[in-house]
Amino acid sequence: MPNKFNNIISINDELYNYLNDVNYGMSKPQFHHITTIINGLINLDSTKSLLKISEHILTAKSSSSIYRFLSHSKWDYSLIDRNRINYLNLHFNKLIKSKSVGFLVIDDTVNPKIQAKKMQGLSYNHCHTEGKTLWSHCVVTSNFVAGNMSIPLTYKPYLSEENCKKHNKTFMGKSDIALNFISSFEKPTNCDKVYCLVDSWYTSEKLINGCMLKGFNLIGALKSNRKISPLGITMQIKEFAKYINPATLDVVTIEGTEYRIYRYEGNVSKFENATALICYEVDGDDFKDPVYLMSTDVELNNEAIIKYYLKRWSIETNYKYLKTHLGFDEYKVQGILSIERYFLLTFLAINFLEIYRLYHLKELKTIGDTIKSIKCLTAKELVYFVYEQAKKDVPIKKVLTELKLAC
Repeated sequence: MPNKFNNIISINDELYNYLNDVNYGMSKPQFHHITTIINGLINLDSTKSLLKISEHILTAKSSSSIYRFLSHSKWDYSLIDRNRINYLNLHFNKLIKSKSVGFLVIDDTVNPKIQAKKMQGLSYNHCHTEGKTLWSHCVVTSNFVAGNMSIPLTYKPYLSEENCKKHNKTFMGKSDIALNFISSFEKPTNCDKVYCLVDSWYTSEKLINGCMLKGFNLIGALKSNRKISPLGITMQIKEFAKYINPATLDVVTIEGTEYRIYRYEGNVSKFENATALICYEVDGDDFKDPVYLMSTDVELNNEAIIKYYLKRWSIETNYKYLKTHLGFDEYKVQGILSIERYFLLTFLAINFLEIYRLYHLKELKTIGDTIKSIKCLTAKELVYFVYEQAKKDVPIKKVLTELKLAC
């Protein structure tokens, strides 16, 4: 029997209106499934299984019906995804202050599925948090940051060449996916500049050129074997770092953390004019191993380059919310189509939460605060329902039946 404390009687009005705004004309049963699943992803505690959603969302259909909706129902998730992006662009123009600096953060995350055998699209991918290769799905995503806003924007599962052949899909490497994210991104009208932020895996000539075509700059980490040419002598940046005494370098303090910085301007690998920083984080009386950063905007000072690059952490924070609170990695659907549709629903959920938060900044500082607020409103709806039924002298057995609590 469902846990009585988790039952959800209705969907929040603002969430319903948001989903109605991004709907492209689905049938009522299809739209009902979308509202049900997203309502469950936001409001239910712990595991976010479709079975649990069918049990605890009082308006939900059976779990088998929900599974069929994701796997076989005829609806074009790409159209809803396009409407989702259009919706976000509309609110970007309202929420971003004039002359802001925007940041397009690109990275990938791994959803381990170690025990799965029949699930499609799985392959071995390196997991940064585990430090090893896992049987999993890998998803490349982008995150947009401007002012108080940090919102997951685009996503695409990375499929190995073997999986692409098996499922009749065109193979795209992670860099190709990232390049598509950059080329399809439209700069909000209130942003004067946009910087693309990436880790060392994505810092490449291909992405730099893609940014330049869009009028963006790139700030990325550099692998230690990338070459620079100080005084006309070409060498790997890690080799050059051996000749540096960190104690003699410039000092930059950002949010209480002290860094020692060596600045180089010139050729970085195949790119002719860039800034490279060799950054040592100060740890008491010692220095941590150097981190190498590159900026195609040579006018930025050292502090700005580091400060901007640290905004890359926003995508990791949103991965945490997606996985810990919205079940982004908890799906048990098997087909690639079902998985991609499920990813869309989780992005719809987190987009709603962040936009809602931005319109309630005085009360809500994080997406976690927003989830608590929505859950509180949902719980009140349940109390109001029971109260109204009592006022109408509705028999308790009927109330329990409606709440899915009848034995």
